[in-house]
Amino acid sequence: MALLVIKRSISEAVRGGIPATDKAKDFLEAIEAKFKVSEKGEMGNLMTTLTSLKYHGKGTVREHILKLVEAAAKLTDLEVPIDDAFVVHMALNSLPDAYEQLKTSYNTQKEKWSLNDLISICV
Repeated sequence: MALLVIKRSISEAVRGGIPATDKAKDFLEAIEAKFKVSEKGEMGNLMTTLTSLKYHGKGTVREHILKLVEAAAKLTDLEVPIDDAFVVHMALNSLPDAYEQLKTSYNTQKEKWSLNDLISICV
């Protein structure tokens, strides 16, 4: 019964690529094997996002910074710890020239900003 419910909730395109099984557990394991994410590939994608994401004026600066924070958090989950100070620098470097005064202000101050400080300043 469980197998029938699972099969009906999955699209035909996905269902066709999964080998036929008699048990729901075996079916779910087959799905997991087909859609297993490569940690190395995911790590590479997140590193690319973290290092190449630029703010182009779409959405708010806060949303942009939170995308960087999310990528750093996912990397930390993959056992690639990213320091908050690094994320602050990446966020500042990803901002356009219109934020040059903010970058200069950060570089001239002795104390380091936390991510929360940067987000509250950019609001």
